[in-house]
Parts: sequence; C-alpha cells; structure tokens
Amino acid sequence: MGPLLPQGGGDPAGRSLVDRPPSRDRERAAVLRPDEAGAGVVSSGGSIPFDRAAEVYDETRRSTAEASAATTDLLGRELEARQPCLEIGVGTGLIGLPLHRAGIRMIGVDLSAPMLGKLVEKADGHLPFALIIGDATRLPFTDDVFGSALARHVLHLIPHWRHALTELVRVVRSPGVLLINIGFNEGPWQEIGDHLDARIGETARRVGLDSSRGAELDDALAALGAGARELPTVWEESELTMERYFAEVEAGVYSWTWNVRPDLLADAVVETKAWAADRFGGFNQVLEPRSPSVWRAYDLP
Repeated sequence: MGPLLPQGGGDPAGRSLVDRPPSRDRERAAVLRPDEAGAGVVSSGGSIPFDRAAEVYDETRRSTAEASAATTDLLGRELEARQPCLEIGVGTGLIGLPLHRAGIRMIGVDLSAPMLGKLVEKADGHLPFALIIGDATRLPFTDDVFGSALARHVLHLIPHWRHALTELVRVVRSPGVLLINIGFNEGPWQEIGDHLDARIGETARRVGLDSSRGAELDDALAALGAGARELPTVWEESELTMERYFAEVEAGVYSWTWNVRPDLLADAVVETKAWAADRFGGFNQVLEPRSPSVWRAYDLP
C-alpha cells in the first residue's frame, strides 16, 4: 500500500513513526491520496466509519468561526511544546486542519476514506499532513513517537474504546498529553436523546463511550498512569431546531441511526416528536443557542 507518511516522515529523533507489520492482513492502513477516496476499511471491532456522512458532516457538525478559533488557540497552547500530534478520528479536519494551519505538526488517522477525501478537498486538493486510513484500536505506529494526541467526539463510535486509549498511551511519549472531548450531556438535546434511547434501546444508539461517562474516561486513563485536567470551556453557538434535528434523524445523518431498524426508528421518532412538542414547545425554536465544549487533558508521567 506504499509508505504511510510523506517523504521524510518521522519524529525529531529520526525514528520512523510507522510500524510495518509482517502481515498486511493484520493492519490495513495507507496514506490517502486525493484520488483514492471511496474505499473503506474494515475496523477490528465494530467501530463505526463515517463514509455515508462525508457529504454532510461539516454542514451538521462544524463550529462557528469564533468557536473554531477559540478551540484552535486552546489546544494549540497545549500542543505547541508537544509535537507531533496524532488525531484519531480526524475526519474532515474540523480540528486538525486549523491546528495544522496554526503551525502544529499533525498526523491523522480515520477509518473513512471519504471523510479524509473531504479533508484533502478543503486543503485545495493537496495532502496537508499525513492521513492514514486505519483503526484507532490498532495504530500502525511504533512506541513513544508522538508528543501528543487528541480525540474529539470519536470514543462513542469505538466499542473497544479502552483499547484505543491504551494505544494512544503507547504511541505518545512522556511527558506527553492526550486531549479528549467526548461531548456534553446536559440540557434539552440530552433529554431528547434519552427519550429516543428508551424507545429504541440504549445499546442501539450507543456503541462506545458516550458523553455521560466522563468519570469512566478519567478512571480508565488514571489506570494507565495519566493525570486529568479540565481545560477552559469553549462555548459553541447553535441554530439547531427540533424541526431540523428530527429531519436529520429521519435522513440518517447521525451515526446512531445506522444500526437501528428503519421501522423502529420511524416509530421512535413519531413518538418522541409528540413528547418533545409537549415538553419544549414549538419545533422552530433553537433549544440550545449556546452549549459548552469541554476538553479534558490527560498528562502522561
């Protein structure tokens, strides 16, 4: 499949970042080129690739320019002295591209070639930094080669999320840092999500570590020797209404809908719409105009 990094890739000590196993079947990973988007990769344990969301991902998940700039500044201060930085679930580059443009040396891993293809499109058709199609639970890197790593809204897509954490600790050298954002779990949208859970079954919607289990994340990384810090909150502005949200659910925009039987999903949406109208009122109002984006920093000893 060719080299995993652009020519000259490696860490400041001159070591290769890439561990090339003897069997290509053991690890499927490759540098993404602009003309290669479209071929997926099979994960090792049911992690969810976002191939089908690539065309609409930025439209439905991106931050405002102000929030993006604040996030880049916040993370950049943590990463400046801890490079290079590995981002798992780099996707379309919502976090990684601004950090790269701010001078942080980035490397991205994602299961989805179409998502990475969108990142390349946003970089004017050029590979801005090494992009690897691969599995976060089996990273194709040697030990202790990164100064840092980050993961935003990705651990909920990985059933074996503890394996992914172990891999991050393995490839990030001391005294490095892991920056993780698992989302926010309070307010009207969480209530709506909980109501949907009750109708279709929590296991159908939740694959890995969701936003309600931050303490579990802290404990898992403490067991791996990492100390936790909470970074200053970045506030996100939103114009999402219930009308738009339920339309996106019905259109299959969100990954949790992909494993739910269509008839079960349709019934759950109808019932939840009726409940939400009674609970929150008009469908055209913005339920959460402002919500916190919380990053945790885990310092490796």
